Amino acid sequence: MLSRIVLSIPVLRTVIKATPHITNRRFRGETKNFNRSRQFQNHFTRIIGTNRKDRKDILLELRSMKAYYSSETIGPYKPDLELNSVQFEKISNDTLESLTEYFDELVEGAAHLKDADVSYGDGVLTVKFGKQEGTYVINRQTPNKQIWLSSPKSGPKRYDFVDGKWIYKHDGKSLHDLLNKEIPAIIRNQALFEKCSYSGMEQYSDRAESNSIPD
Repeated sequence: MLSRIVLSIPVLRTVIKATPHITNRRFRGETKNFNRSRQFQNHFTRIIGTNRKDRKDILLELRSMKAYYSSETIGPYKPDLELNSVQFEKISNDTLESLTEYFDELVEGAAHLKDADVSYGDGVLTVKFGKQEGTYVINRQTPNKQIWLSSPKSGPKRYDFVDGKWIYKHDGKSLHDLLNKEIPAIIRNQALFEKCSYSGMEQYSDRAESNSIPD
């Protein structure tokens, strides 16, 4: 169905932006899953071709759409309430999976990082940039409901989920802000970690009132 509608970049952008507002259950479900299918991958390439700028822009928009759906089912986070175990599990998993996908993308685009490797499993994301740049480890700590970071540049930090993002309470900076600061020098290019899930983007607070926290 969507392949007959999405025939150009402008229409593709419109579908991405309109998805959160679609009320028809069948069409909404198809839209949510469209970017995961092989059909989409082929269709995406056919529409956009090999233009690197267009592909990058659309991928960023799709990542935002994926982040929207990865978190909408668990309900909004309210700063005066502690995350329950279900919420923490879902939010931390979505956070780490989103970071894994983006690190993969960054490493693939950094030709000079020949020994770089990204791996994720059992709640632990490991990003090896090689001997010179070191290794980043980002993992969830379920007992504390935190995400822990080990950075070769700034050392260890423990992040709490505050107002829809992961915050290091000693300096008030978010995990994604720190990565935006440190990673560009390693990959020799810009980094946009604010596009990843639970970076504190405005889209989360915009829809918070329409969701409910699960038991």
